[in-house]
Amino acid sequence: MLRRIVAVCCILAAAACMSRTEAMMQEAQTLYLKNQYRESVRVFLRVVDRSPGTAMAESALLRVGEIFMLDLHDQQNALEYFDQIINEYPNSEKALVAREHMAHIYENTQRNYDEAVNQYRRILETGRDKEPEKHIMAIGHDYYLKEDYKQAVIEYRRILETYPNSKYVPEAEYEIANCYFVANKCEDAVKQYQMVLDKYPETSHKYDIMLSIGVCLEDKEDYSQALKIYRDIEDKYENKALIKKRIESTLTRMQKKHR
Repeated sequence: MLRRIVAVCCILAAAACMSRTEAMMQEAQTLYLKNQYRESVRVFLRVVDRSPGTAMAESALLRVGEIFMLDLHDQQNALEYFDQIINEYPNSEKALVAREHMAHIYENTQRNYDEAVNQYRRILETGRDKEPEKHIMAIGHDYYLKEDYKQAVIEYRRILETYPNSKYVPEAEYEIANCYFVANKCEDAVKQYQMVLDKYPETSHKYDIMLSIGVCLEDKEDYSQALKIYRDIEDKYENKALIKKRIESTLTRMQKKHR
């Protein structure tokens, strides 16, 4: 009988504790909605202290990291809390979210592309990534930003070879062309750009592609064809000042060539 009473008391105490913790979570969220971000963080951290190792504590930690990242613009504190989630809950879904947030901070704020790539690769290595193509694309983009265009192409080609039916395939094919273009491999770039236009005639990148092809033709001193392309997109390209400048420079180069 005594054991039953003790057990019931324990259950009731745990329920009361959980109820108070849930109330604190709600309080923290209410403070957040009132834009009282630091007070919100303080209450979320009380939840972590009150219920260590629980799913609720993990959720509170993630919210704290996100508030530092998005609202308080304190990326270093955000990184520390995301890292805490990864260390304390290494196999959880929120650990993957934390790694993705860390990757965004490294690439967008700190310009630490190597560490961003590392975080994306760690997500992929778990085998639990729900959208691996998205993160492979991000890795390719980080190598592009590092100006390691060869490795960027390798990453983008992983999409084509491993996930041929992915919605990211058209973008990967376009980015491969961009890599060739900025690496001054104009012949490869033009072929790749033309392939993209042939496969996806309605692509939103159509006029950017045509501009890049025109620039490559200029480099080959095929000014008449370059000029024709610029004229074709003159009224369609968003940055009309840029097209006007390309047309003027091409006409100048044509005149010099024929003197």
